[in-house]
Amino acid sequence: MTSWRDIVTLCILFLSLYFEVFMLITYTRRRHLLHGRTKHEPVIHPDLPSVTIVVPCYNEEKTLANTIKSLLALDYPKEKLRIMAINDGSTDGTHIALQEFASNSQVEIIYKENGGKHTALNLGIERSTTEFFGCLDADSYVNPDALLRVVKRFSDQEVMAVVPSLHIYKPSTPVQKMQKVEYTLGVFWRSILAELNSLYVTPGPFSIFRKSVFEKIGKYRKAHNTEDMEMAMRLQSHGFKIVCANDAVVHTSSPRSIPKLYKQRVRWTSGTLQNLRDYRKLFFNTKHGHLGALVLPVLIISTAGIMFLLSGLAYDFIRYLHSGFIRFQALGTRMFEWTGISWHPWNWFFIHTSPIMFGSIISLVIVVSFIFIGAKLSKAKWPKITDLLWYVSLYTIVAPIWLIRSIFNLITRKQTLWR
Repeated sequence: MTSWRDIVTLCILFLSLYFEVFMLITYTRRRHLLHGRTKHEPVIHPDLPSVTIVVPCYNEEKTLANTIKSLLALDYPKEKLRIMAINDGSTDGTHIALQEFASNSQVEIIYKENGGKHTALNLGIERSTTEFFGCLDADSYVNPDALLRVVKRFSDQEVMAVVPSLHIYKPSTPVQKMQKVEYTLGVFWRSILAELNSLYVTPGPFSIFRKSVFEKIGKYRKAHNTEDMEMAMRLQSHGFKIVCANDAVVHTSSPRSIPKLYKQRVRWTSGTLQNLRDYRKLFFNTKHGHLGALVLPVLIISTAGIMFLLSGLAYDFIRYLHSGFIRFQALGTRMFEWTGISWHPWNWFFIHTSPIMFGSIISLVIVVSFIFIGAKLSKAKWPKITDLLWYVSLYTIVAPIWLIRSIFNLITRKQTLWR
């Protein structure tokens, strides 16, 4: 007899498979458009718009110089590209790193008291006079053709923001290799969500906006230390269009260890859940298309589903410990005595063939296919088998931990910190 837990698990699995198949069908229907946009087309430089890129920096002495150098190396007319490096009250050697560019006419260095990333971005918006405005986090590096590929997407006058493809910069540790696969999967998700007009994050590394949009919806807000999501949700709430330039590649530094990754993801996930609460009016709102009718509801339902599955696993583990304790009380150390093992020939009868197992395998296969499609869309190397193994093994262990903490933060309304 099927238990109620199995029924709920099957419902969660069905929803997951339904959404994955929906995304896969969307990809097959838009495949020619997605891959067609990656073809390099010559751009006439005199027709290019002016762009301001702000680099907000707080204690980024180790990475800041290479970030600015990558911007200076962009294949873009120097007279149309303005770089603002805004030192947000750093307490390390960031000011020393900035001195390397003090004599560069293309780079404007600004010092201000610490107020958070959103205040640095807003200062940049106030001082910029260009047609487009963007941000590049001080631990990220752009490919030389990234800006050209982003600007090309603004040929559609309805587009108000363009996001790039993000890749991990020189992954070396198992944790970074796990993130490498995760970010490649993210390229696929963002590309398809953009086709559905359902992007809900404009990442800090190199999201570019029409400057005029800030006059219509306002500047950045603190927004639970996830300003990039709040800005995207605000754009969506006003009906503005966000697209993805999956061939515009940006490399970003990433945490090398699990403790550092945990801190980063608690901040990200807590901010995401709190922004979703703030913009709950978008949920099941058909005026916002696929975003309101499908994507955001699935995001919340999947979070609840993960918590249900984790609760079930925790319950089973506690029961297992309780059963072991009772056996130890009854048998003492004899319960650990060797009883021998009887080997039997292989028999397919003993393979577990439940619908949950088959559904889980199918879901995993689809996700792996998304990863390879993401690599193809961003013209990246296919991930190695070892990287996939790190992703499957590590992510399934550590992701639930930061999710639980983030839900606790949501319930208690606890704010996370940048540092």
